[in-house]
Amino acid sequence: MSTLIIGFLIGCAFGAILYLGGATSYRRILGTLRLKDMWIIKLMGTAIGVGTLGIYLLDLGGLANMSIKPAYIWGVALGGIIFGIGWAVSGFCPGTCVVGAAEGKKDAMMTVGGGLVGALLFSLAFPYIKESLIETANFGNITLASLLGVGGIYLAIGLSVALLGVVFFVLKDKYE
Repeated sequence: MSTLIIGFLIGCAFGAILYLGGATSYRRILGTLRLKDMWIIKLMGTAIGVGTLGIYLLDLGGLANMSIKPAYIWGVALGGIIFGIGWAVSGFCPGTCVVGAAEGKKDAMMTVGGGLVGALLFSLAFPYIKESLIETANFGNITLASLLGVGGIYLAIGLSVALLGVVFFVLKDKYE
């Protein structure tokens, strides 16, 4: 089976989980942003915890190829700021806006459109901002594991256990 088809099917499954988990519900999103409804945080924390360990195990088994991207601080910081502003304004992150658009939500469709316009503008501006945004604070293909001199799988196990522990034993909804 083609890699693109597998990726598409995984994306569909992830979208279904987001939909069934209520991650596109205005009430859930607002409750999450107000730190009163922990359901979406628990959903994403579980996905990150399981996914982190899963990808490292797949990589160890030769079934995945981890490709570490360069750590360029200004680009990552600016991207994080844009991401945060976009989420606060629209109420959607990139995954949930696609799922919301598939549900027929007009605000999610506008968010997808805005994201596509933003991507186009960035691609047009990239040749002009590459030097200042990427080259000035580029630390190369570093990882926490390489900085600490340990195998990535050990950090993945620790992070996954800690994150899943927080999700299942620490986070509580204000309504519980």
